Amino acid sequence: MFLFHNNFGLHYRESNFTLDLIRPVQPKSLNLNSNSQFLELLYVINDRTAFSISFEEQVADTQFIDCYSFNNLTIGFCEEAQISIRNSKDKYKPLDDSSIMMIDGRNEEFQLKLYRASNYSFIDEYEFYFSLSENNFNWLSPIEEMTSGFFANLSYQGSTIGGIVSNEINRLPQRDKWSFYKLGLNLNKDIEITPKINIFYDFDLVFVESKDYEIFNSIPSHNIKIDSGLRFNIFKNLSLSLYGSIYKNNLFGYEDISFTQRSEHHFDKPFGSINSSIKFTF
Repeated sequence: MFLFHNNFGLHYRESNFTLDLIRPVQPKSLNLNSNSQFLELLYVINDRTAFSISFEEQVADTQFIDCYSFNNLTIGFCEEAQISIRNSKDKYKPLDDSSIMMIDGRNEEFQLKLYRASNYSFIDEYEFYFSLSENNFNWLSPIEEMTSGFFANLSYQGSTIGGIVSNEINRLPQRDKWSFYKLGLNLNKDIEITPKINIFYDFDLVFVESKDYEIFNSIPSHNIKIDSGLRFNIFKNLSLSLYGSIYKNNLFGYEDISFTQRSEHHFDKPFGSINSSIKFTF
């Protein structure tokens, strides 16, 4: 956080988000790794109120998948694969005859936020915010070539291969851009235990409305996140936080890079994590 001209502040943050998923079918292991950059411009209205506008960009590393299971049919380059396919078209060259699919994703979020100091003993500050999140995903796989033509009409366990593949394609991330509109409330409090140690909580409620997203089954309308832990004030401008996080509906509304039709069914379940962070102000 950098303050200048008394009434203005600048907040810049870089972070990395990693999510590892273990599945009973191919791909049995999925690893999502993304990097984000966050920039916030604040205007301090008075000693109790501030307003900010921010922008965050999150870009996921390309995911390469060597095998994919469609019901009981596994296609790709692993030992379990019943079918291995290659295609000589130039657009499939990035797969390098070793991956059946590659997936890219990125997210951009614009946010307006109002900060307000609280008069209540159990709340230090409350925040109201509105966000617009735009999400772009793309994937590449020769399985698209299996939805038509001779190969698509072949029968496998009572269904055509074209039908099996087409049904699964509907669960892959949509290629058309979609948006999330978010309206949220945040409450937080620090309680001093010693001059160097604070216990804190951070409560966040967000309502989410989607636009142009093709719902596969169903998605939540809101989420709740609670952070709580210890903050160690190492120096005047440097602190270390160790805390836990609990989400009502997984990461819905908080880590949009992890949400697509492929992962949608996980986002009506609770999720928790243990975290650490370092904060430096100047």
